[in-house]
Amino acid sequence: MNKPLHYDIRDVLWSPIRALSAKKILVMTIFLICSLAIYNFFSYISFWLDNDKIDSIFKVYNFFPFFKAHFADLFAQTVFILGVFCSIITLMLGLFAVSALEIETIRGNRFMSYSQAIAFALKRLKQIVLAELAIICFIGFIILLFALLGLVSRIPYIGEWIYTVLFVLPNFVIAVLTIFILAVLHVSVILLPSVTAAEQKGEAFQSILETFSTVIRQPFRWSGYTILTTVSAKIASFVYAYICFRAVEFITWSTAITGGNDLSNLVKSSLTLLPVRSDLARETFNIFPGIDFGIQLAGVSKYISHDAVAYLMACMLFIIFSSIIGYFLTTIAVAQTRTYAVIRFLKDSYKIEDENPLHQTLPELTATE
Repeated sequence: MNKPLHYDIRDVLWSPIRALSAKKILVMTIFLICSLAIYNFFSYISFWLDNDKIDSIFKVYNFFPFFKAHFADLFAQTVFILGVFCSIITLMLGLFAVSALEIETIRGNRFMSYSQAIAFALKRLKQIVLAELAIICFIGFIILLFALLGLVSRIPYIGEWIYTVLFVLPNFVIAVLTIFILAVLHVSVILLPSVTAAEQKGEAFQSILETFSTVIRQPFRWSGYTILTTVSAKIASFVYAYICFRAVEFITWSTAITGGNDLSNLVKSSLTLLPVRSDLARETFNIFPGIDFGIQLAGVSKYISHDAVAYLMACMLFIIFSSIIGYFLTTIAVAQTRTYAVIRFLKDSYKIEDENPLHQTLPELTATE
């Protein structure tokens, strides 16, 4: 039996430990890599449509072209934005899958497999997409209304008077509410997957309602728990990154006893194929941004090797690197799930742990496995 929740901060503090699960990290890492692959696909199509030299960009940035977000060609810009949206949705599916695993543990089912979590995430893809699109479309509708007001303001003599009279009521009030909705849209990237994982009926409107309800009714508790768990997630991921680095060093050192320095040189040259000098790599192996305490990968890398085995080794090292960020995101997902469980009880007196596990409420999901 799983320990019952306390429905306070104690349920959230242990999130880094509860996230330290091979099953959860594997699921999050798979979706993280898929998210990057989708981003790369749409990004390079956008570069091609914008008449950029793909080969030159690939030589410099490889699979990490994060340097450009604005394109001269409108169609290229549209493709890029679509790619970013699909990439974020894929990342949210990973957060959802981890949240589903944690929700099932809270309900007393510890035996949900990683394949079932992935299948459940894909099953709820429509719900997450519709929920995000609904919020985006509402914001777009408000922008359209203000754009129409701009056209009205161009009417001779009375246009500017109409614009001025309506500036405070209702325009300013609507603008403030829209800014709040825009903030919730950003928050929904990490919160909505947990809310959706706890919702058994698969209704997009219910996910939106609970997301807004969580932020509106318990803003300080949600913010405090999120800040606290983000800090703890960064510390935990730094420790995990250090262990991964030392593990790679140990493999390299022990195999070099009989295999020679060629194996060590292979690992070091493969690091050069990865963006070890990027801000992302530096902050991943640094305890906190702005604090110079961590591992300098740039000093470990060696000369560039374009051998096929070096590229394969770079892929292996990239998977390990991705698992570090995957563990960080897993901790965030677990923390958001447990935070939502606490807030749901405090605002609605509803205990998620009293619900039936998925294999009882959704037998068709288990039947497909």
